[in-house]
Amino acid sequence: RFRAYLLRKDKVTFTYNGTKFNIEIVGADIYPQGFAAVAPKLKSFKGTNLLVDIGNGTLSAMYINNGKPQDDKKFTEKFGTYQCVMAVREAINAKFGITVEDSTIEEVIRTGTADIADRYLQVIRDAASKYTEGIFRRLREHEYNPMTVKLWFMGGGACLVKNFGTYDRESVIFVDDLHASAEGYEYMTLGMLWSRERANR
Repeated sequence: RFRAYLLRKDKVTFTYNGTKFNIEIVGADIYPQGFAAVAPKLKSFKGTNLLVDIGNGTLSAMYINNGKPQDDKKFTEKFGTYQCVMAVREAINAKFGITVEDSTIEEVIRTGTADIADRYLQVIRDAASKYTEGIFRRLREHEYNPMTVKLWFMGGGACLVKNFGTYDRESVIFVDDLHASAEGYEYMTLGMLWSRERANR
């Protein structure tokens, strides 16, 4: 259905920064969230890997075995950074009866600290740590075992795990490159075009 939605028009015309563009859409490929960021590295994936993309609203994950995505082993949970911000907000309100700006909470989530009173900072950290435990609990419910699975975190919410999680640093990898997904899509597109060119020879 999503592919059909993307292909509903075969020609699109628009103006961006004063330049007119005429685009012809000839196809669409759909990939799980976060997949593009590791696509160029798939050949080096050995054993069982779990790709976890934590966005604002959701946590999306997919297993990759020996470089091959497991289409029947992917899942999405409504457990992104926004839900963490709400949990922190509730913890602050319950403890002190006040509200803290979401931007301050987000700064603590992103960096681990902020320029606020220590007692407030500690409550935010505790709530974020508890929320991060929930991330790992959900992964274990989907057969994650740190002894047998290498874990890859990406997306804006990966900083939650990095700053507040308890994990084995040998088996957990963070994809911090902001351009990783864009470069991955370019890599996949060039590979697809190259394959089509070979097939047409």
